Amino acid sequence: MESIIVEIQPAKVFGLREKLAAYLELTKPRIAFLLVLTSAAGFYLGSDKSFNGMLFINAMVGITLLAFGVATLNQVWERKTDALMERTAKRPLVIGSITTNEALFFGVSQCAVAEIYLTFLVNPLTAILGLIVIIGYLLLYTPLKTRTSASTAIGALPGALPPLMGWT
Repeated sequence: MESIIVEIQPAKVFGLREKLAAYLELTKPRIAFLLVLTSAAGFYLGSDKSFNGMLFINAMVGITLLAFGVATLNQVWERKTDALMERTAKRPLVIGSITTNEALFFGVSQCAVAEIYLTFLVNPLTAILGLIVIIGYLLLYTPLKTRTSASTAIGALPGALPPLMGWT
């Protein structure tokens, strides 16, 4: 009779600093910055002679939250394929510094707060455009990008909407 020896590794414990860094990484802040920058340009170009500073700040906060939420949910969706690629193998969900449920809650919460924030502190049209970004990026572009090159054209819409969100 053969015996099988299994080595059990203790789960890695992540401290507060590592956990916070992992949450920040989920939001892809550099990409979010670029989206907010294009939204700010759209806001400026869409402004008439008077510039409403408070509306600008509210729009940028809402769009930032939306970008953070979508980036987080994208990583939830792609966690299994991220584990297969060297470039993405050290993302928080892959290495276990954040659980899938934690990331899902974090991403959905950010998107929900962003939509409510945009609806009431910016305008409903900007929130509707944000919802189109969420649906277009997460439910169309993300699942299709591994299946068809047409996903590039599909992904162009959610990619082009942040400047329009700023404009509105």
